[in-house]
Amino acid sequence: MPSQSVRQPIALLGAGGAGRALGVALVAAGFSVSAVWSRRRERAEELASLIPGSRVCSTPHDAAGSGRLVVLAVPDSAIAPLCASLSWRPDQAVIHLAGAFGRELLAAAARAGAATGAFHPLQTFAGAAVPTAWQGIAVAIEADPSLQGELLALAQQLGSRPFLLSPEQRPLYHAAAVLAANGLVALAGVAAELIAQATASDRATALRSLFPLLSGVLANLDQLGLPQALTGPVARADRETIDRHIEALAHTAPTLLPLYRALAQAMLPLARERAAAAPERLVALDDLERWLASEEVAR
Repeated sequence: MPSQSVRQPIALLGAGGAGRALGVALVAAGFSVSAVWSRRRERAEELASLIPGSRVCSTPHDAAGSGRLVVLAVPDSAIAPLCASLSWRPDQAVIHLAGAFGRELLAAAARAGAATGAFHPLQTFAGAAVPTAWQGIAVAIEADPSLQGELLALAQQLGSRPFLLSPEQRPLYHAAAVLAANGLVALAGVAAELIAQATASDRATALRSLFPLLSGVLANLDQLGLPQALTGPVARADRETIDRHIEALAHTAPTLLPLYRALAQAMLPLARERAAAAPERLVALDDLERWLASEEVAR
């Protein structure tokens, strides 16, 4: 059963990917969800059908009024305006799921006496909502002192791994999340375009060919950690292979040269960690670093 310290019922405002995933996970964890609202009623109806005992509300005011813990699972730009448009009670708590912003978006609720918090899952949600979607993921929490314990308990009951995040560190935290998630998608897109060009195939086919490689990299990160998961020419200080890559990119995709160079330079610290017990490799990595920074490569 859920911790009694988490106030209920819970109202969900927003039925996009994160809201759907949270709603289904809340039910699986035994929490009471009273109401669902979305600007698109069909989405609210779809989510409410997965949450026994909940009702679809026609307005966000009705939904928010029914909950003691209110979740604003809406786009970042909509959080503050939505919060300001609602009436809040001192016995309520309101949280949002955004990563880039903290409690400042909920200032209107705080002025009315409600407790406020940010509850950001370090995960991306797409596709069908499943009850286990929040299990094992990290959740960044920033909250009023009176709400902090409740949100920690909520995350734990969902099977997540909560941690406290200060407002000062939130931009750096979110930048890291964007690099890991959106950056990976961008890199996969770039790599798929190059594979497609090299094999005279379409991008979708090329992307599918990369899936085993990407899965293997993630498995290595999980099983081996850093720096051992780093493989390839930078890890080997293989300047000849890197030079061939640069020549090929300069000929076919010169706009990608700065990206390739920046990523190679970002690999160097990990490569040095791997080579800590190999003096000759460390010397070769120093030479590689100087070469990557030279005008010869920057051309």
